[in-house]
Amino acid sequence: MFNKKKGRTTLALLLGIAVLSGCGANNGNTPDDNGASASPTAAPKEATSAPTDKKDPVTLTLWDNGRERDDWTIQFEESFLKAHPHITLNKVVKEGDPGNAFYQAVAAGNAPDLVGVSFAMMDKYMKAGILEPLNSYVSQWDEWGHYTKEYADMFTKDGQILGLPGTIAPMLFGYNKALFADAGITELPQTWNDAIEVAKKINNPSSQIAGYATLAAEWTEWFFQYYVWQAGGDLTKMNADGTAELTFTDPAVIKAAEFYKKLRSEKVMQSDLTLKFDDLVDQFAQGKIGMMPFAGDWVSMAVSKGMNPDDLGLMLPPAGPSGSRATAIAGGAWVINAKTTQAKKDAAWEYLKFYHSRASLIGSAENKASKGASNPLVSPRDDIAYADYYKFPEEYSDVLNQVNTVGRLEFYGKADFGIYVDRAVQKILTDPNADPTKEFEAAQKLAASEALDNFNAKATE
Repeated sequence: MFNKKKGRTTLALLLGIAVLSGCGANNGNTPDDNGASASPTAAPKEATSAPTDKKDPVTLTLWDNGRERDDWTIQFEESFLKAHPHITLNKVVKEGDPGNAFYQAVAAGNAPDLVGVSFAMMDKYMKAGILEPLNSYVSQWDEWGHYTKEYADMFTKDGQILGLPGTIAPMLFGYNKALFADAGITELPQTWNDAIEVAKKINNPSSQIAGYATLAAEWTEWFFQYYVWQAGGDLTKMNADGTAELTFTDPAVIKAAEFYKKLRSEKVMQSDLTLKFDDLVDQFAQGKIGMMPFAGDWVSMAVSKGMNPDDLGLMLPPAGPSGSRATAIAGGAWVINAKTTQAKKDAAWEYLKFYHSRASLIGSAENKASKGASNPLVSPRDDIAYADYYKFPEEYSDVLNQVNTVGRLEFYGKADFGIYVDRAVQKILTDPNADPTKEFEAAQKLAASEALDNFNAKATE
């Protein structure tokens, strides 16, 4: 179990943010799976209390990705609705990370009232003025004082609390222990070169097994940034005044791109580059991928897809040429749409308060623990020690301790500049003749002409 300085490990079932950390991956606490009580079958005290005030009916629209719904979470949702009979839930299932589309939806006038937003998007959304301040709500919530200052401050701007912190998920590196054993591999890869050599031993095209996998069809910048860090650089630089500089042509970026090209030329990467995030996790769970970047909150997802928990290994990513094993501390926050009606804002807060109560979070942990799969995550609260309810495998605890020394936030301005990186990486992966230097020079030029000035103008407002 971690001490308070390092944060507490937690097991909270995630549904609405798939990271990310990057996605992200996937990543914050999803209300649908945050439990009901201190036991997997009972409803929380809050849910059993009959409402005292009759309120006008309100329909609360929220977005989630519909993953990992089970009988227990359905029962808990029924408990919420019973305790709040004036609220009707309108759940809209969105593929991938629902929070990524929130900004455009607000502009179009069809945004949800409530959604989970990843770390990568929060900076942009906080600046845009589309998030409802939660100060008046949390000031009357006796559990708010248990949220650690570190994470509360992360989503506070000019004194306004703009998001309720969810579970924090570190981006790690997953490997299939069964495939490693079958290939006679007894040492985990410590460097990029090691990873390629191990991937060659695992790779088995006749059985449709890829030694290594990464995102190629979508969100390619999400994983790619980790390799840039491991090579000793970054994709952007944040100036003291909050403006950004683009560093797509940093030598570390080119080294990371060359590593991607080598994965392809050595034929150890998945052959189907159209696989999206869900597809990769599914393939990993089915024993078709030897290793890949893997967030802490994907463990239960892989197990739900049929993977034996004993086969799922977690480690820090192999070190790049700089010797760094840097990776991301991903996660997210739950936000309320500032443009919706007051009745919907109030209903959204009731939903968050109910699902993020201590009893609910503990109940979620016990529900997941009863299924034999644990997500090695970090809690933003100081009053929940989930290791008391579920003992993580020793390997998971070790890697969580290690990630504290190498974890960092995703690259600055990712929400605005990521798409340009994405296109360059996709070109490098799909075109064997693509020149990494030329592709990233072109990507930086386009990003500078289309997005940089607007980003910097908003940063200095």
